[in-house]
Amino acid sequence: MQILTDSCQHFGNVLIPTKVYKETVINGKKNNHPDAVIIEQAITGNLIKIREVKDKKKVENLRIFGLHLGEAEAVALYFQEKAQFLATDDDTCRRNRIIIGIRIIGSPAIVIMLFRNSLITRSKALDCVSSLETIGWFDTEVIHEMKRQIDKR
Repeated sequence: MQILTDSCQHFGNVLIPTKVYKETVINGKKNNHPDAVIIEQAITGNLIKIREVKDKKKVENLRIFGLHLGEAEAVALYFQEKAQFLATDDDTCRRNRIIIGIRIIGSPAIVIMLFRNSLITRSKALDCVSSLETIGWFDTEVIHEMKRQIDKR
């Protein structure tokens, strides 16, 4: 919970679309995903706000790029709210970011940013790196660079 809290406080106005809420919290709780409760607590604590995407046509158009509905809504919300960044680790979003015209920030960059701004300790940053390594979504080069950035400071 703490890393999510720190991230939300650092970035300020954190929004998720309705579909992401349903996928992460509603379905997550049904499937006993521990993150579901953490995200729900962040929403209850007003760290994350749920927003309805107004332009449903935009969502459908974004699906052309191979985005799942949750990601398509997140991108549409990014444009709707004129967001600075879209926080995602979704490969399809990352591959299409230039074509779609979105600025993405992923988990590795968020962890390093929080650490550099002294919002998390070295130990917590390394715990996050270990968790990301365990998940297996990131190349070993990314993991090694994260460790190097943490050790450098």
